[in-house]
Amino acid sequence: MTDTTSLIAFSVLIGIAVLALKTGLGCGFASLSRREVVYLATVYLVVSIIMGYLVGIIPLDLTQNILAMGVAMHLIIAVGLIYFGIHTKREWLSQRRDLSRKTFLWLSIPCPVCLTATFLACTVLAGAIDRSNIAIGAIVGLVFFAGIIIASFSVSFLAERFGSKDPSALGTTMILFGLFYLLSPLVIPAYMQAQTIPIASIPMNLGETALSFALMAALGMIGFVGFRRRRSKDLEN
Repeated sequence: MTDTTSLIAFSVLIGIAVLALKTGLGCGFASLSRREVVYLATVYLVVSIIMGYLVGIIPLDLTQNILAMGVAMHLIIAVGLIYFGIHTKREWLSQRRDLSRKTFLWLSIPCPVCLTATFLACTVLAGAIDRSNIAIGAIVGLVFFAGIIIASFSVSFLAERFGSKDPSALGTTMILFGLFYLLSPLVIPAYMQAQTIPIASIPMNLGETALSFALMAALGMIGFVGFRRRRSKDLEN
């Protein structure tokens, strides 16, 4: 592959890794077994392969129409994340009710934004590398699978080690991601222009992709550190 093609492919896979991080954090903070996490990661793998197969079958106009609704979808997901994140924290802190097995789905289940991004990733990779559509879907799916497993198991291990794995931590993470979804159209202006740019020529800016990844990771860390400090103060009192 040429340098430009390699950069495009790398940027696309980094973007998929960001989505896998979001899903993995939801699984890691929820009350799920490792087997259930693997099941969910497998769902993403299968969905990605299906999306790869659909490249060239789904009309370009349909994809552009979905992109045109990107802001509305972001708003719906953001409101859902914030509302159910607050609900998850409140129910746990006030009544010790664990809602994480239900509310984590707002972070981890394939949403319209995630499905569209997966399809676009397969579309861009199909034009950048010489592989069959099924193989491209499998590549994207494996990045999803590995990212979800690594992120989920790492978060779960660290949370258990520091004694902070409870639904309240999941609620905080959901709220932070909800705020990120509200801000992302401003942080990534290229997304706002995507509906007016042909799919085959969407510019892939590695700097913007890295910035979005760094912001999402920072939000998660802020929530984790804040929860740890608040928990320590409660124990001292």
